Amino acid sequence: MSFQQPWLLLGLLLVPLLLGGYLVAQRRRRRYALRFTDLPLLASVAGRGPGLRRHLPPAVFLLGVGGLMLGLAGPVLNLEVARSDASVMLVIDVSGSMAATDVQPTRLDAARTAARQLIDKLPGNDRIGLISFSGSATLNAPLTQDRSSVSSALDVLQPAGATAVGDALALAVRQLAAKPAPASGTRRAAAMIVLLTDGASNRGIDPLTAAGQAKTAGIPVMTIGIGVRNGTVIVRGQDVGGVDEQTLQAIATATGGKYFYAEESSRLNQIYNALGSQFGWRFLRLDITLPVLLLGLLAVLVAAGISLVWFRVLP
Repeated sequence: MSFQQPWLLLGLLLVPLLLGGYLVAQRRRRRYALRFTDLPLLASVAGRGPGLRRHLPPAVFLLGVGGLMLGLAGPVLNLEVARSDASVMLVIDVSGSMAATDVQPTRLDAARTAARQLIDKLPGNDRIGLISFSGSATLNAPLTQDRSSVSSALDVLQPAGATAVGDALALAVRQLAAKPAPASGTRRAAAMIVLLTDGASNRGIDPLTAAGQAKTAGIPVMTIGIGVRNGTVIVRGQDVGGVDEQTLQAIATATGGKYFYAEESSRLNQIYNALGSQFGWRFLRLDITLPVLLLGLLAVLVAAGISLVWFRVLP
């Protein structure tokens, strides 16, 4: 919970001050009663006292005052709620270099494991799809709420071929943009592309051209680089270059996404976990000023009513 006017919380100091005043008044009342020397006669005249019941109206009154002070400060609840119409397209590099073992057990196996963590983090009503790419892009699993079908599609991915980042990104944009347009006056459904690659694009359209398409469609692209940053690595007897971080950063910046670098499998898992938590759930700010004020006022009125009915006085 947060407050729009937190300095008004100082008004809560009024509660302990009123409580202190009430305790002082009760102590003086007790001292006055003890001045009556004939206590049995006093008891016979006054009859049975209200006992603990007399403290109920002041207690409810103080609760109401506290509620009113909280309400004046403008309380806001920060709630984390599941998105009801989000779509995520996983775009995973399956070029030959993804067989490298610098990320254990291999880059592709690490990407598979992390992708499952992202799937698990998303709420059950979100849709998720899978595109793999090497020399060309392939739609392995269309957008669906069936998580098992996407997981099964991950199992059959095999590393081979070149790297067509732009083609894969363009295919992902087409899949997400093919969703029915929202009704007039309603907000656009949330969508995101998660692109993972370990190298530079060497086939197909320019990745930045595809990024422009994603920007036009209003789809952020989260880019993830995996493997060596500078230099090369030997895969199946061939030298393979490192991650093209400059292009991945440019794609993310152009589309309103973020770029991440995963130097090892544990870091990749953390990235996918974070993306699932950030995108699958959204924060809702709920202003509860009026309900809190009404509850506080109601408590004050209830305290006054009880006191008038039982004791013919206000608390």
